[in-house]
Amino acid sequence: MTPAGRVRDRLSIDLIRRRLPGGTLGRHMYLFELAGSADTVLAGLAAAGAEDGTVVLAEVGAHVRVAVLLRPDLPLRAAPAFAALAALALAEAVDAGAPASVEATLCARGADWVIVGAGADGVADPNAFAATFLDGLDRWCARYAAEGPAALPAAWRTRKRPSREEPSDARQ
Repeated sequence: MTPAGRVRDRLSIDLIRRRLPGGTLGRHMYLFELAGSADTVLAGLAAAGAEDGTVVLAEVGAHVRVAVLLRPDLPLRAAPAFAALAALALAEAVDAGAPASVEATLCARGADWVIVGAGADGVADPNAFAATFLDGLDRWCARYAAEGPAALPAAWRTRKRPSREEPSDARQ
């Protein structure tokens, strides 16, 4: 249920694709209702040769998980940077209205691939959350490919920070 008492939409590949502007990520998507790890499922697909940008979505109750396979043309030592890229994309999803109970992770890596993921509990619109995360990750990966590691500190410095001011009716 959403805060307004409406039953929330379930994850839908079609609804997510409608919200994506057409980047690299999400051309191949798989949706599961599983209690196990979407990351493990995607690691199996990666080992079997799945393409760059393949996405595994999982939904169990109110928990939504998005796992993304990346095959960057970079040395394996660059893999940890993709956790930071996922965190930037997740920050955008939170800014767009995702709940505070979220996580971004570098889930797994192979010889020529990495898997990054994001999860959230209690998302009112799981399709918007997944699409916002995927769109953000696609843009941040493209920026990283164009600018290299210098893109990361600059990205964090330029992120808008929410105001930490006290409300006007705060205790005196």
